[in-house]
Amino acid sequence: PGRAQLGALAPPRCGGMRSHSSLLLAVLGFALLQTGAEAKEKKPKKEYLCSTCQSVAHLLVKLRKSDKTGNTTSEVVKDIIKEKETKVCTDELMQFYADRMEPKLDAAKMAKKCKDIVPDNPNYKSASDVLNALVAKKPRSDIAKILCLESGRCDRLWAKDEEPWQKKGTEL
Repeated sequence: PGRAQLGALAPPRCGGMRSHSSLLLAVLGFALLQTGAEAKEKKPKKEYLCSTCQSVAHLLVKLRKSDKTGNTTSEVVKDIIKEKETKVCTDELMQFYADRMEPKLDAAKMAKKCKDIVPDNPNYKSASDVLNALVAKKPRSDIAKILCLESGRCDRLWAKDEEPWQKKGTEL
């Protein structure tokens, strides 16, 4: 059968090798780009969600313990949750934790994540576990389990020597 009979199925006679070479170069170029992208991804990624969550658990317990208003623990905890934008999730409060992370984190990003972690309303059913644990004066590790592990924000909690507030000899 001649070329006319095969129609569009026959490869073009002139320049056929050139188009295969171009295709091969394009595929190789793409593969190299992909390898470069993978190499970039292997740099240590700043992990905000879990680090922020455990920092928030620490801060919630610290705020509950340091309250001097004379209100009941329940009132104090409900107020902390209601006022999370100004009492918990601020750039200033997150800065203490951000500076102690390896690598250092951005306090503003931590504050933003914090707002997703702390319940919006102490009366919501979703807030009841953490609220009840704080009111019952449970340890920070219990608060972190509820906020961070059970929610899937963390795979594991920090060991005592990994806690950023233990670093640089500064107590919060």
